[in-house]
Amino acid sequence: MARFSMPRQASEPRALRHVGVVLRTVLLPLALSVLFFLSACSSASLLSGQTQGRIPAVAEYDSAAARSAFASASLLGAKGEYRGAVDVYRQLLKNDPANPAIHYAMAKGFAALRIIDSARFHSEKSVQLDPQSAYYLRFLAGICHQMTEYGRSAELYRKLSELEPGRTEPLTLLALEYLSADQAEKALEVFQEILKLDPLNDANKAQVVLLEIKLRHYHDAIDTLKGVVGEGEGKEQLKLTLGELYMQTHQYDQAFSAIRPLLDENPRFLPAWLELFEVSVQSGNLHAFREDLDKFYSAPQIALQQKADIARLFLSRSSSDTTYTEAASVMIARMCERFSSRSPGYQLRGLSRLQRKDIAGAVKDFRKAIRLAPHEVSIREDLVSAKIMQRDFRAASREISSAKRLFPGKKVNFMVLEGELLFQQGEISRAVALLEKVMMQPAIRKEKRHFLQAGTTLALAYDKLGIADKSMRLYEVMLELDPDNSLMMNNLAFMLAGEGKNLERARSLAMKAVAADPANASYIDTLGWVLFTMGEYEKARETLEKAAALDPREAEILDHLSAVYEKLGNAAKASELREKARKLGAK
Repeated sequence: MARFSMPRQASEPRALRHVGVVLRTVLLPLALSVLFFLSACSSASLLSGQTQGRIPAVAEYDSAAARSAFASASLLGAKGEYRGAVDVYRQLLKNDPANPAIHYAMAKGFAALRIIDSARFHSEKSVQLDPQSAYYLRFLAGICHQMTEYGRSAELYRKLSELEPGRTEPLTLLALEYLSADQAEKALEVFQEILKLDPLNDANKAQVVLLEIKLRHYHDAIDTLKGVVGEGEGKEQLKLTLGELYMQTHQYDQAFSAIRPLLDENPRFLPAWLELFEVSVQSGNLHAFREDLDKFYSAPQIALQQKADIARLFLSRSSSDTTYTEAASVMIARMCERFSSRSPGYQLRGLSRLQRKDIAGAVKDFRKAIRLAPHEVSIREDLVSAKIMQRDFRAASREISSAKRLFPGKKVNFMVLEGELLFQQGEISRAVALLEKVMMQPAIRKEKRHFLQAGTTLALAYDKLGIADKSMRLYEVMLELDPDNSLMMNNLAFMLAGEGKNLERARSLAMKAVAADPANASYIDTLGWVLFTMGEYEKARETLEKAAALDPREAEILDHLSAVYEKLGNAAKASELREKARKLGAK
C-alpha cells in the first residue's frame, strides 16, 4: 500500500500539553532533591573513594607494624595515591585475610581507581565478615547500584534500615533502588513507610503521589495530595492536579469545585482552563462546556492566540478521539462568531474542514483568513496544503511562488511544500533534488515541523525510486526527533518487512503505529504484512482481515491477504482475493 505524507494538520501547541505536566513542574522538583541525595551518598562517594563512616582504628590490628602499615596506606589514599594504598592493603591481607576493615579499605581504593569488580569483591567480603556494620553495608549497596545490580543493592539497604531503625535516609535509598529496579509497588510501600516516620516531608509526599498516579491508585493519590495542598505560592498547580485526579476517578463535581476557584483567582491560568474543558468533555456536560467557553473567550486577560491554541488542541485530539469532535466544533464556531474580524477562527475552521475532507470549504476559509491577516505565513501554508490535497497542482504552484516573494525570510517553508507538491505530481526525481537541498539549509533545522515534513517526503521519494537504504536511514533520523510519529513508524516497519530486515523491530514499530491509530487500515495492513513476513500466517490473516474490513476497496490489502491464504493452503480464496485486487487496481 502506498504510504503518503500528509499536508500539515492541526497539532497540539507546544505550550499546551496535558495538565499532568504539573507533576513535573511542582512535585517532581521535590522528588529530584531526593535523587540528588542518592547520588551524593552512592555514586559520587564511590568514585572518589570516600564514604560516610569511620576509618578503622589502628588499635584493631595485632601488631605495631600492621597498625603503622595501615596508617601509611590510609595516608596514601588521602593523598590520592590509590595504587600504592591498595598494594599495602594487599600485603596486610596476606597476614590477616579475615579482617573486614582491610577488605573495606581495599574496596574503597579499587573504587577510586574505577576497578569496580575488585571493589565489589572486597566490599562483599567486608560485609560477609562483619554483616552488622552500617558502613560496610552502605558502601557495598553503592557499588551494586553502580553496577546496576539493583536487587542486591535494595537487599543491602533493607538490612541497613533494620540496623538503623527510625532513620529515613536508608529507607529513602531503598525506595529509590526499587525505582531503579522498576519495582514501583515496592518503592511506594517504602515511601509510605517513610511518611509514617516523617509525615511533614513534602519530598516524600511528592514521591508517593507520583507513584500512586503511575500505578493508577488514583483514590489513594487524592488522599495523599490533600495532605500536600495548602495555601501559598505554587499550590495552584497542586490543586489543579487534584482536580485532574478527581476527573480520572469520575468525581466530576469535585473536579469542577477544585478547578473553578483557581480561575476566579487567576483567569490567566491556561492549564486550569484546559482542564476545566476536559472535565466537561469527559463528563459529557456540554452545557457547562459552553458556559465556561463563553467565559474563556470573554476573558480580556487571555490573548486571542492563546484562545486559538486551546481550540487547535481540541481539534487535534478530535482527529483520533471522537469524544472531542463536538467540543472542537463548538470552540471553532464560537470563535468565528465572537472574533469575526480576526483570522484565527477561520484558519481553524479551515483545518477542521480539511480534517473532514471538505477541501473546497477549507480553501474558502483559508482565503478569508488571509484577507484578514495577509502577513500570517501559517495560513498561506495551510492554503497550499489544501490545494495539494485538492490536486489543484497549478494553483498550489502559484501560491508557493507568490508566498516566496511575499515572505523571503520563510522561503524554506515553502520549498518544503514545493517538494511535497512535486512528489504528489509524480515528479519524484525533482522532489528528491529539491528536498535534499532543503535538508541542507541551516534554517530548516530550527523549525522541527518543517524538517520532519521535508524528511518524511524525502524518505517516501527515496522509497519510490527504489533507494531503500537511504529511505530507511532517513526514517530512523526522523524517529529520533519525533519518536511518537505513527506515520514514520508505519512506513519504516513496512520497508523493513519488504527488505526482510530486523523483523522484530518492524513488528514493534507496526504495533506502536496501530496502537496510536487503531482505526487506520493502512497501519493494520502493515502489521499484517510484517506478521506474514515473519511466518505467523494465522495472526497475519486475522490482522489483514481487519484491515480489509476497514478499507474494503484498497487493492493492496486484498493482495496481501491473498498471499496469506496462499500460504494457509486455501488456493480458491487466494485466487478470489487476487481477482478483486486486480479489478480495484484497474479502477
